[in-house]
Amino acid sequence: MRCADAALQIEALLNRGIGLDVPSIGSSMVALAVHTRMKQRALKDIAEYAVLVAGSETEFQALVEEIVVPETWFFRDREAFAVLGQWAVKEWLPKHPYEALRILSVPCSSGEEPFSIVMSLLDAGLPPERFSVEAVDISFAALSKARTGHYSRNSFRGQLLEFREKYFTKIGNGWQIDQTVARQVQFRQLNVLNAFTRKTSELDVVFCRNMMIYFDEKSRAQLMTNIGGMLSPEGLLFLGHAEGQIAREFGFEPIPAALAFGFRKGNPKQPARPAAKRREIKPALRPTLFPILPSVPAPIARRAKAKAPQPEPPAPSSETLLAKAQQLADSGRLDAARGECESCVRLHGPSSRAYYLLGLIDNSLGNETQAVEFYRKALYLQPDHYQALFHLSLLLKKSGDLKTARQLEERGKRAQARSTLETKAS
Repeated sequence: MRCADAALQIEALLNRGIGLDVPSIGSSMVALAVHTRMKQRALKDIAEYAVLVAGSETEFQALVEEIVVPETWFFRDREAFAVLGQWAVKEWLPKHPYEALRILSVPCSSGEEPFSIVMSLLDAGLPPERFSVEAVDISFAALSKARTGHYSRNSFRGQLLEFREKYFTKIGNGWQIDQTVARQVQFRQLNVLNAFTRKTSELDVVFCRNMMIYFDEKSRAQLMTNIGGMLSPEGLLFLGHAEGQIAREFGFEPIPAALAFGFRKGNPKQPARPAAKRREIKPALRPTLFPILPSVPAPIARRAKAKAPQPEPPAPSSETLLAKAQQLADSGRLDAARGECESCVRLHGPSSRAYYLLGLIDNSLGNETQAVEFYRKALYLQPDHYQALFHLSLLLKKSGDLKTARQLEERGKRAQARSTLETKAS
């Protein structure tokens, strides 16, 4: 088997197994993951690895772990969480006096999203016995971190961090989430394409953000159809910035809340469930949507009695570093600009703006392969970054990948139009 054929075979396996649309992340990223696994398995022949991964569920999962890069933080895109809290207390709760709100977060990554959901509902005044969250992801590594409930500085971004003082305890160089939040979430390791095969129960809210843009059309249709079947008639679906058109294609209508990217089923005449016919269900006793797997309970945070540690010296903010990087790049000092971007990523974690600037720098220097990777990383973090979409489109067009280039160009046009409308509205 030729190397090229083996690589295509592995890509086809990923497509069948997890619905991955390889052009959405690039064959080079898959090749890098394959190379890493081959090195770890002491293999030098990609054809041999293709046979191994096709016949081993364990190796396939290991390859998926290399490809899936969990990148999230608490209250990422705050508008969605604000809308959820208001809707739950003002609209859902009065209509459902005897029910418990059921929420699904998929993919849940390392837990920041489902825990943000819980904190939003508690802050809105919804009693903890009236809701629970099921959190699903394909990555064992991400779920292992989520179950510990321990997070570093990279999970806390932006200036609004009051929630950290309220719901976390400082332990060492990180923060431990309180049990008032942790006990509301049940984590499951599942492949979503296999998980949603039956209409097991009804959900009231689904968070499925920034995942379907990496699916092929068949997998996207399967997931949307199954989510639609499980979501209650008056339920809410929250998607990522670049996924609104997907929701509309499957009959969902946007809710009137700017930047929340929330949707309802587009059938207002369908009658709502009669609340009186459903008994109150306590989260701890409620049957789950998915099979329960062994999990490690999040440890109870213990507040230290010792003298409080001295505060860490403040690092330069990401805004400061990136503004300086932009200024240096504009003046032609590209190496210095790269250093500022790398410092920003090292101190504050991955950033779409930092990766976009690194892409521009490599683009200017003629390092087109590296520029493509940085643009893809920027889009992984911010799928509607239209500048990155346009630049990546141009590079792919230059390399001959005209189909993907056209897709990215169309995405960029839609994202730019949406950004223009939002700017005018504000």
